[in-house]
Amino acid sequence: HAASGQPVIVLAAGHGRRLGGPKAFAEHHGRTFLARILARCREAEARVTLVTDPRFRARMEALLAGEPPPLPRIVEADGTREMLASVQAALRAGPYEPGCWLWPVDAPFLSVAGWRRATEQVAREAGPIWKLRARGRTGHPLWLPCSAGPTLLAGDWPDGLRGFLAAQPPERIRVLALDDEYLDDVDTPGQLAALGWLA
Repeated sequence: HAASGQPVIVLAAGHGRRLGGPKAFAEHHGRTFLARILARCREAEARVTLVTDPRFRARMEALLAGEPPPLPRIVEADGTREMLASVQAALRAGPYEPGCWLWPVDAPFLSVAGWRRATEQVAREAGPIWKLRARGRTGHPLWLPCSAGPTLLAGDWPDGLRGFLAAQPPERIRVLALDDEYLDDVDTPGQLAALGWLA
């Protein structure tokens, strides 16, 4: 459909210390967080760049070996640094037209229907930054138009990506409400255990 083929950067370099290990390999109902996100990306024929810490690369490639094609392009970044460092590593690998989704691996629960709505909205209007909102909170993934790339690559904000977003004029940002979705990051075993109701 018209919304297919949008680039996605899956941010999976973090060490997940509060969760007990890298979040890409965390499981919910027998499926890893990474496998859940890659399934959504395949449904939209998205071109995926996967950012991983070099310390996890072999483990990541073993996990990807069980996934259907097309497999993501892998970019390495230091997962002990701020998420912005991973975003910048992926952007340097470019190109991203008409922009890209930033999808942290610890937010793997967007449904098929929610993802379709998001990609179709961006297909209609790719120029702004798109935030997704559910249950009164914005979450992930996040759409960045290609015009944001140079600023992100050159910039350095004390609170990383949040600082970049806070510095954007309001007219550059749109919000898509997906009220039935769960878009929050999962940071602790307790949070994950409480999400048993999610399919």
